[in-house]
Amino acid sequence: MKLITILLSLLISTSALAGHHEEGEGGLHLKPRQATSVLNVTSVDMGSDKTTITASGKMGEYGKVYVTYNMSYAADGVSGAVEGVGRGVVDAETVMTGRFTGVWRREGSTVTMHNTVNMNDGSQNFDVITFDARGDTLTHKVFILK
Repeated sequence: MKLITILLSLLISTSALAGHHEEGEGGLHLKPRQATSVLNVTSVDMGSDKTTITASGKMGEYGKVYVTYNMSYAADGVSGAVEGVGRGVVDAETVMTGRFTGVWRREGSTVTMHNTVNMNDGSQNFDVITFDARGDTLTHKVFILK
C-alpha cells in the first residue's frame, strides 16, 4: 500500500507539472527519450484479481520490444496498480530489459498507465501508456528520469 501511495504522489505531481511548458514556470519538465511508439496487443487475460496484457512492436532505441503488464484492481474496479517487465532486442548482441511499477485507470474502453521503469543499463524512464481496447494497440510515451 505504501508503494501505491508513493506512486500516486509521483503520478499526481508529474501530471500536474509535466504539462506546463511555458517559459519561466517552475516544476518538473520531462524530456522524451524517444519518439512515441505504437505496440500491438498480443493477448489480454482478464481475471477476478488482475488483468494481464502482453504486447510487442518496434520501440525506438529499444528495438523489437515484448512487454507484459500485470494490472491489479483497486476497490473501484476502474483503477489499480501495475507491474511488469519488457525486453527489447536491439541487435544480435544487445537485449535491453526494463522492470516497472505504476498505476492505471480506465475511462470507457481506454486504460492509461503511468509507470516508473528501471532499465538494465542503469537508466530510468517514466512511461505513459494508453491501451485502446477497441483498436488492440498500446501507445507508449517514454520520458527520461535518469
